Amino acid sequence: MKTPQERYRSDLERNGFVYDPQQAAAVEQTQRLYEELLAMDEWRPGLLARLFERQPEPVRGMYIWGGTGRGKTYLMDCFYDCLPFRNKHRVHYHRFMIDIHARLRDLPRSPDPLVVIANEIADQLKVLCLDEFHVHDIADAMLLGGLLRALFDKGVTLVATSNIPIDDLYKNGLQRERFMFAIELLKHYTHEVDLRQGTDYRFRLLEASQKFYVAGPKEGDRLIAAAIEKMAPDTLKHDRQLTVNKRQIAYRALADDVIWFDFNALCNTPRSANDYIQIAQQFHTIYISNIFRMSEAHDSVAKRFVHLIDALYDHNVKLVAAAEVPPAELYAGGRLAFAFERAVSRIAEMGSANYLALPHRLRSNRLN
Repeated sequence: MKTPQERYRSDLERNGFVYDPQQAAAVEQTQRLYEELLAMDEWRPGLLARLFERQPEPVRGMYIWGGTGRGKTYLMDCFYDCLPFRNKHRVHYHRFMIDIHARLRDLPRSPDPLVVIANEIADQLKVLCLDEFHVHDIADAMLLGGLLRALFDKGVTLVATSNIPIDDLYKNGLQRERFMFAIELLKHYTHEVDLRQGTDYRFRLLEASQKFYVAGPKEGDRLIAAAIEKMAPDTLKHDRQLTVNKRQIAYRALADDVIWFDFNALCNTPRSANDYIQIAQQFHTIYISNIFRMSEAHDSVAKRFVHLIDALYDHNVKLVAAAEVPPAELYAGGRLAFAFERAVSRIAEMGSANYLALPHRLRSNRLN
């Protein structure tokens, strides 16, 4: 198995992979963490020592931050994939917090439920990787200090990526003074890695490629498959199920915050506007294939499509799609003509350089 530095050198030889000095410096830090974790793994106290001695301090992790497309997720994946042990876990921060809240609801009464949950997590892993670490919700903010303290006390090493520095987490949030403990813990237990000045690789790739293909089903699938392969060549999962608001939705391919759906799975099955909002919050870029022309007989499908585009637009999600006709010809009905006209206008704007440069917004600007 390769080390992070060996993996990076190998990736530099691939077509389209460009050397970036900031990224290379960050790889050196992931290599340092990798070596420290392996050294810690080799030193394992015996059972009696674990029972009677204090849990050793965790290896100091990393908090990698910078704008979208800077390679933060690549660095995390490179580090994670190279770790040669199983007791590690990588998850999107949003999904991690959903799981924590679910555990809290299911947990019997306990004087310190966060310690119980941290113990359960630490029994299964010693390295936790959280992608897109952000704090907007007051419920999450009030939990994080206690949860992080308990995880670090159990020797868990944290590696996180984010769009903002540690000091700006939950900035201007309600009761932020109660969140400052979590900030101090992150600063103590992770090295902060600044990638602000790096190249935005995803923006460059999306700007240079086509965003809306007019093609039949087979050709559309081929074009979308080729496009998502360029965006995430090594980590794609194919033909599985995503849980959205406790219901399953099939996807064609997924790599972290990039996902490909078939239009029928996304809009030709019962879905709510809240489903699309949750999807928009989780994914930076969405690929959709096999969009068909909708008549009045498909008004329910067309309405879901409008809700989908609204959610993606409100969250600055990047869209790459394939349809049998151009956007302006997708709806042939009359009742939803005005709403669909807005959707068509937004699809056009979503392909512009100005829109592509916008950061993924994890919360909508809407008031309702």
